[in-house]
Amino acid sequence: MNNFQDNTDLNPFYTFDTFDCEGILELLTVLETTDEDFTQFLSDNPITVKRILEQGIENPIKRKDIPWDDANLIFIVSKSLESKMHPPLGKGKSKERLGRVPLGEGNPISYLLMYLIPPNNEEGEVLLKLISQLHSGFSKSIHGHEKFSKGKWGMSLHGYLLSEDVVKLHKLLKSVKWTVSANEPLDGGVRTFANDLSIILRDATKQKTGVLMRSHN
Repeated sequence: MNNFQDNTDLNPFYTFDTFDCEGILELLTVLETTDEDFTQFLSDNPITVKRILEQGIENPIKRKDIPWDDANLIFIVSKSLESKMHPPLGKGKSKERLGRVPLGEGNPISYLLMYLIPPNNEEGEVLLKLISQLHSGFSKSIHGHEKFSKGKWGMSLHGYLLSEDVVKLHKLLKSVKWTVSANEPLDGGVRTFANDLSIILRDATKQKTGVLMRSHN
């Protein structure tokens, strides 16, 4: 386990934030279409408008009224006022270990996807799907571009889980009989990171929120 301490500053630091944006799929859709669709989205989602107003944007009606790039817009509207008053997800060594894995790109969820082996059944498929959603829900591999994942001021969004997905993944990590690849390079890495992720998901479940994964250098 000593090699978990061999972190370097070469890789970005990964964090897991509260995520409260139940209309995320619709938001991603309208950001790909017309200004009229985005205007209608704002009209239909007063909570989103309220969060934009709270950041000092006056009278946001059209996309051009909001000066942020898409990644920063997604991040800002995913935060409820209540979530800002809650403690951060995870703490102590769990948060530090998930922050930067001493291997490859330093991404702990990439590590799980590579070396955690789910069972060949429906529960295993759901487990893998949810981990993948947290890993790359905003990525170029899903959307064909980086405007949802790469923003100004060092913003890098990776993926997300809605609140119901958080509950589901937390249960599956505990109940599904997954195994570990024999090629795992870090001794005990999968079990350690799966447990650390469970702590993040447990905290999010208590706060009744989703989880957003992002990174910064």
